[in-house]
Amino acid sequence: MKQTRKQLIISFHDLHPGSWESCRRFIEKSWELGAQKMTLLVIPQYHGQPPFTENSAFVEWLQNLPTDDFDLCLHGYYHQADAIRGNWFQQLMGNVYTTGEGEFYQLSQKQAQEKLAAGMSLFLQNNLPVFGFTAPAWLLSQEARSAVRDSGFLYNTLWDGVELPASKLFIKAPTLVYSSRNAWRRAVSKLWISIFYALNRKAQVLRIAVHPTDFKYPDIEAHLYKVLKHTLQTRTTSTYRDLIPVELQKPVSLA
Repeated sequence: MKQTRKQLIISFHDLHPGSWESCRRFIEKSWELGAQKMTLLVIPQYHGQPPFTENSAFVEWLQNLPTDDFDLCLHGYYHQADAIRGNWFQQLMGNVYTTGEGEFYQLSQKQAQEKLAAGMSLFLQNNLPVFGFTAPAWLLSQEARSAVRDSGFLYNTLWDGVELPASKLFIKAPTLVYSSRNAWRRAVSKLWISIFYALNRKAQVLRIAVHPTDFKYPDIEAHLYKVLKHTLQTRTTSTYRDLIPVELQKPVSLA
C-alpha cells in the first residue's frame, strides 16, 4: 500500500456505556489537537453487564457518529476469560498480562464463532456497521483466529499489526499502549512509549491504543496528549477500515 504521508490509527478500547464519558472526552481533546479519525472498540456485554444495546442514548450516539471518521470494531464479547488452562507461560499471559481478560486466548473455533455471531447480532439489530475485530489484549487462539476469518471480518488487529483476510495481507503497525493498572506500570509505560516511538517513528502505519483506565490518571492522560500532538505533526489519522481496499469495504453480516 503506497501512502504519501505516514498514517496514525487511534483506537479507543473497551468502549461500553460505563466508559462512554471517557471516550467522549478523549474524542473532543483529539479533535482539538487535529485528529480527525478514530476506531472505537465496542464490547457487547462488558464483564457480564447488560448488553450495550440496552442503553438507548449510547446506541443513538454510536449511530450518529460520522461514518467517514469513525470505525466501529467488535472487541470480544464479555472481555473476560474463563479459567486459564495450561503451563506457566499460558497462566502468565492469561492471568497476569491480561488480568483475566484474554477472552479469546483459549477458545475453540466453535466457541469463538458463537461469540462473534452473538456480538455482531447486537450491532446489526441497531444498524451499526462493523468491519473488523480486535481480541481483548490482542490474544486469540489459532482456532479463534480462523473463526474471525471465516466470519467475514475484513480486518483482525494484533499487537504488532493488522491482518486483512480478504486480501491476504498483513500490515505491520507498531502500537503505543499504556499499562495503567498500578503506579510502577504507569511509570514504566511513559518511559517505554517514548523509547518505542523513537524506535518506530519511521513505520508507515503507527497506532496509539488507549483504554478507559488511562483517563483516571492525570499524568498518563497528559503524556498521552503530548505523544498524540507530536505524532500528528507528521502523520494523517486513519481508521482500520481505511486499510481495506475500497472495493472490499463491506460491513460484516451474519449471512
